[in-house]
Amino acid sequence: MKFQVLFILFWIGFSVTQCYSLEKQYNYGNPYLPSPEFTEDDPQFEEGEPVWILDQTGNWIFSLPSKLVLWNLKADNHHISKETKEYLIRYIKENNLRDVKVRFNQYAPLSEWKRLPKNKNINPVVRYFFGSISLLAYTFLPGRLFAGMIGGDHYNSFTNTINVYSDLPPVVIHEGGHAKDFAQREKRTLYAAVYAIPVVGALYHEARASDDAINYFAEKNDKEQLDSSYELLTPAYSTYVGGAIGDVAANPITALTVIPGHIYGRYKKRDIDKELEKRKQKIQIKENQ
Repeated sequence: MKFQVLFILFWIGFSVTQCYSLEKQYNYGNPYLPSPEFTEDDPQFEEGEPVWILDQTGNWIFSLPSKLVLWNLKADNHHISKETKEYLIRYIKENNLRDVKVRFNQYAPLSEWKRLPKNKNINPVVRYFFGSISLLAYTFLPGRLFAGMIGGDHYNSFTNTINVYSDLPPVVIHEGGHAKDFAQREKRTLYAAVYAIPVVGALYHEARASDDAINYFAEKNDKEQLDSSYELLTPAYSTYVGGAIGDVAANPITALTVIPGHIYGRYKKRDIDKELEKRKQKIQIKENQ
C-alpha cells in the first residue's frame, strides 16, 4: 500500500515538472509587502568562516546522499565559488528581495532566533510554532555539517533566510525562487503554514521555485545553467515526492524516485535551443503588438 501511494504521488509530482516551459516571459519580483533593507551592522549576505575539518567532513561524509541523488560532487560541498555567490546576489537584487537574509555555508543559530520575531509578515502564532521547530533542527542538526544527509540548501520562510551549502547556481537560484514566491504573497501566513506540511506542501512550492529558476536562466539566455537546471532540479523535485515514505538517507525507495527525474531532465534539455527560439519569437510578437 505504501508503495502504491508513493507511486501515485510521484507521478502527480512528475507531471507537474512537465509544466516547466521556456516560452513564457520572465517576471521580475515586486514584493507585495514593505521590504526594509539591511544595515552595515547586519549585512544581507554573510558567509561562514572556513573550518577545514568541519567542511571536509560535511563534504565527503554527510553530503554523500545528496551527491548520489543529484549525481554531482558539488552538492552540499560547503565551498561556494564566487561565481555561484554572484548568481544569487544578482538574482536577489534584480527581484527586489531587500529583506531576505542569505547565509553561505554559515551556522548562526543565535542570529536566526533573533530574526524569528522580526518577521512581522507572518502571524506570530504560526511563525513561532513552525519557526521554532525549524530553528531547533537548524540549531541541533546544523546544515553546516549535516547538509546532504539531514537537510541542506533551503529557504526558511519564518526567518526569511536562505541557507546555501552547494556550489550549484541552479540550486541557489531555486532557493532564491522560494524567497521571491513568498515575497509576492499577500497572505504569507497561510502560504508558510502549507509549505511547512511535509511532502504535500512541498510539491507545489518546489515546482514554482524550480520553474522560476529555469525561466530566469532562459531570460538571461544562459544555456550552460539551463542545461544544469534540468539535470539537477528535475531529479531534486522527485525526492520531495519520494519523501512521502522517508528521507533519502533513511529509506532507499526515496533514492529510486530520482531515476525518472534524471531521465526526464536529460530528455528535456535536448530541446533547450528550440524552446529558446520559440521564447524569442513569442516575446518579439508581444512587443510588436
